[in-house]
Amino acid sequence: MKCKKAFTLIELLVVIAIIALLLAVLIPSLRKAKEQVRCLVCKSNLRNYGLAGAMYLQENGNAFPHPMVCVDGSRTFESAYLAQHPKSCRWHDDGVEPEGPFWPYLAANDVHICPTFAIISKTRGINHPEHDLTLNIPIHPRLTYSMNGFLSAGGMVGSFYEDLINKAGHGSLQMAKLTNVRTPYDTLFATEENIWTITKENDGISVSIWGLNDMYFGPDKYGNGDSIATFHKAADVKLNGGVSNVLFVDNHVEERKAFEQEDLTLRYSGKSYFMSIKH
Repeated sequence: MKCKKAFTLIELLVVIAIIALLLAVLIPSLRKAKEQVRCLVCKSNLRNYGLAGAMYLQENGNAFPHPMVCVDGSRTFESAYLAQHPKSCRWHDDGVEPEGPFWPYLAANDVHICPTFAIISKTRGINHPEHDLTLNIPIHPRLTYSMNGFLSAGGMVGSFYEDLINKAGHGSLQMAKLTNVRTPYDTLFATEENIWTITKENDGISVSIWGLNDMYFGPDKYGNGDSIATFHKAADVKLNGGVSNVLFVDNHVEERKAFEQEDLTLRYSGKSYFMSIKH
């Protein structure tokens, strides 16, 4: 009678080791592939924002809407409304009803949420520097893109909110109309933001002092404003090392880094801010 041949323990261990090695090689590649797909979806979202922006400009005399109220409307910045729906939680507050002038051009498209941001917000959303824990607003992203604050006429007349750009002394840089933008190919229209701030370690230089909280992207010429995102194509432990998808006024989308390390010694964050005001 012939004995049935079986694997030895050593052979089984060798097979397991080979499988583990293959997984170690394949899993990072699969993660990169998934992130590449999410990044493409995000770029597609921003292109739709660009198309919506082009339609809005065409029908409104080439004048940009005010980024602060373009999606959610001015009523949502009244004190009574803010008591229940704080500005810092606006990006994930499902109770905010969009009624701004730009919203009708976007409402029919499900293009408001970057899939990479949606994943990151599950673990980091509660750590937003201005997150209001008292109202227990669930963190379900509703808007993850912001519009360049330099693209408007400036301050919101009659509003309690003092426009960030005018407050910073940048009123002369405002671009009220498309015809005021001298370099549409290099002027930011809409972008992604982080939900955390960035400060260079050791010397305390602030690259950004605000996280995503509304549709308004407030760049500052010398830093201390908003920063484009850093989480695309970045490792989980180095989320400041990645890139952001940026929509430009001429409707093309590019990946850009939020800052260049050598610029931090000069107390500004590099290209992400200058591309926003170059005109």
